[in-house]
Amino acid sequence: MQKPANLVRLIWLALLALSLAGCGGLGSISMGDLFSSGDTPEPGQPQTQAPDIAAIQNPGDPKVAFLLPLGIRGNASEVARALKEAGEMALVESGSPGITLVTKDTLGTPEGARAAAQAAINEGAELIVGPLFAGSVQAIGPIAQARGVPVMAFSTSSSAAGNGVFLISFLPEQDVANIVRFSVQSGQSRFAALIPETAYGSIVERSLRQELQGKGGQLVTVQRYQRTPQGAAQAATQIAASLKDAAIGADTLLIAEGGDMLRALGNALTAAGVNPQITKIVGTSLWDDPATASVDIAVGGWYPGVSPELTNAFNARFRQSYGRDPKRIASLAYDAVSLAIALGRQNAQSPRGQKFPIRSLTNSQGFQGSNGLFRFLGNGRNQRGLSILEVTKSGPRVAAPAPSTFGAGF
Repeated sequence: MQKPANLVRLIWLALLALSLAGCGGLGSISMGDLFSSGDTPEPGQPQTQAPDIAAIQNPGDPKVAFLLPLGIRGNASEVARALKEAGEMALVESGSPGITLVTKDTLGTPEGARAAAQAAINEGAELIVGPLFAGSVQAIGPIAQARGVPVMAFSTSSSAAGNGVFLISFLPEQDVANIVRFSVQSGQSRFAALIPETAYGSIVERSLRQELQGKGGQLVTVQRYQRTPQGAAQAATQIAASLKDAAIGADTLLIAEGGDMLRALGNALTAAGVNPQITKIVGTSLWDDPATASVDIAVGGWYPGVSPELTNAFNARFRQSYGRDPKRIASLAYDAVSLAIALGRQNAQSPRGQKFPIRSLTNSQGFQGSNGLFRFLGNGRNQRGLSILEVTKSGPRVAAPAPSTFGAGF
């Protein structure tokens, strides 16, 4: 796979900055995936042949296990394929990764994940990237912890985090933290919320209460609903009545939905007389969908997400490599493998088993990846500095850029 010279230069300089940051503290660590307008990939024919990662890996380099449900059927198999390809793309773009990536099939089951993790650790893996599903992550946690092998997993279930398991995924808690921070800073402090009766919805409600309490806001009314047309319509009618009640005084409505359900809620809210010029409408990253632009009540609303510039840069490079658009989650595998490469180089002189120490993974200044700024917390969860995007008829517009450092407010 051909690489533009300026891209190679960026990656090498970023990895050098990482080594220096370990000594002198240069702020967040870039993993070589932030592009200026002049650094985007050169046009050309897609390289649809799989990159030869064996040619750039040294058997003596520290092993990183890549646990994916490659043998599963359905949509999950396509997700697993995209994760695998994005991880391999990170290897190739690094030029000389300094790690050996060993892919293991979890078969999409906890039992398969346990077997894959055990085999990888027995073969000398010092870090695990994956698995994808929460049950699989929970299954391998005790095995990895017992052998002192940290894990960077893709699950969005925070219950799977901790004891050496770090979640690199987009977490609902971080959606809420980012949209509340910006909204309160913008003068919106009295929230109403439409939240589904799901595990995701429960996380959103709990996080919303915590974030508003910590930032001087208030959750004045909540409607939970079953994810059916009837449930959505009833909840929208009830919340609309609350928004018109001066005693409640809500100035912001959070809708924790996307896709067809967001459209159903939006239509019901409009029919019930909710005016987005009076009540600010905000959402979560579930709004990160082209269809959101056609939901009238969402137009002008805010939601947290990765800036289109970063998303487009990653997607263009993936298309150049594989001839098709990636699954959105693929960028997380790219960042996980890029971070493994960077930490492996930073700790190249450390003894075996100490190449990926917890103190490096939990660097408080964080890392800059293809999705922007993030850092791992000691409890295994992550924090992300996301952009705030505004919905327009022609697509998302950046209302507030993502923070470049973890400063005040986090």
